[in-house]
Amino acid sequence: MEKNMKATSARPSATEKSLGIRSRVVAIIVLAILLFGGCGGWAVHAQLTGAVIAQGKVAVRKQVKLIQHRDGGIVGEILITNGDAVKAGDILIRLDETQTKAELGVLKGQLAELQGRRARHAAERDGAAAIVFQSDFESAPATAEIARGERRLFDENRAVREARRDQLSLQITQFEEQINGLLAQQESNANERKMVKEDLERLTPLYNKGFIEIGKIRTMERDAVKIDGLRGEIDANIARVKGQISESKIKIIELDQQARTDGQRDMRDVDGKLAELQERIVASLDRLSRMVVRSPIAGIVNELAVNSVNGVIAPKETLMSIVPDTADLVVEAKLSPTDIDQATAGQPARLRFSSFNQRTTPEVAGTVETIGAAATLDQASGQTYYLSTIAIAGGQRQVAGKPIVPGMPVEVFLTTGDRTALSYLIKPFTDQMMKSFREE
Repeated sequence: MEKNMKATSARPSATEKSLGIRSRVVAIIVLAILLFGGCGGWAVHAQLTGAVIAQGKVAVRKQVKLIQHRDGGIVGEILITNGDAVKAGDILIRLDETQTKAELGVLKGQLAELQGRRARHAAERDGAAAIVFQSDFESAPATAEIARGERRLFDENRAVREARRDQLSLQITQFEEQINGLLAQQESNANERKMVKEDLERLTPLYNKGFIEIGKIRTMERDAVKIDGLRGEIDANIARVKGQISESKIKIIELDQQARTDGQRDMRDVDGKLAELQERIVASLDRLSRMVVRSPIAGIVNELAVNSVNGVIAPKETLMSIVPDTADLVVEAKLSPTDIDQATAGQPARLRFSSFNQRTTPEVAGTVETIGAAATLDQASGQTYYLSTIAIAGGQRQVAGKPIVPGMPVEVFLTTGDRTALSYLIKPFTDQMMKSFREE
């Protein structure tokens, strides 16, 4: 019985259980009131700093040197990668020189041919006995064969002229022999005419005295007329042959003169071709010198667009950019059109470099410098944005000992006015209600 009484006294009564539950409920209600009251009071009175969030990247303030190639070509060797430090004059890319060297070789061959031809024409113009080439033209392997060919052609042309000159000289000799024969005939004719004249002078008195007939006198007079006619023919032949001699001598003179004239004319033609060819060679050498792309300044390689050997680059295509060592870094952010009314020049900003560890890397202060006057369309996403430039405070180039490099992504917070936490909470609802009222 005592055991039963002890068990009964150990159990809580129903009244005690009811009081325990009510006390717990009251405590929970009080805690809830305190919690909501405290949160409400904080939401009403706490001032939170607002911010416009935008995505951006690190850029260089208009000092980047774009590396381009005027003619383009085939990539032969790539000597750098993104982020490499280079000095002014360092080789960045080598282009394939095969085609340019082949073109230059053809042009130099044509130049050697024209130079050899010009030397031959100069010798023909001057009536020289041999061609005078440039110092090493005959000995150089590339031009020795050209020199032999031009000398052979010069000798052949000269031999033709000599043969023609000999032929004309032989004709002159023959004409002179004809003149000698005609002169002998002329002398014989003169002697015969003298004899006939003497006979007439001797017989005429006898005829006058009647010792001889008139027929004898007439025969001798006819012989005198024939002799005089033959003399005129001989004189005409002598004049004709002398004219032929003069013509032959003129032809000999013209033969040499024509060679000089042709040589001068051909030289002018060759000189014109040489001038044009020299310009083409200079252009080809210029292209060959630009087969090596060098850095114009000291800096860091950035935005390398050439990635494969034997790839083709177009003329004036941007191959890469070189960021100068002393270039100022800025942040270029893309502001949403819905936030543009909250962004102004001179507005403070906070910059968070998402490439770094956020737990160990602090935010960096910045200031809005410029805001785009018009929206820009992003061709990739189809969205519009306003490009804003934000200066990094103090021109910092490092954050927590880590370098800031162009192209690095940045999360930008543009500081706006202070607002209560409650306004942040109820603004979506009030905006939705205002929209609903307008629609009705």
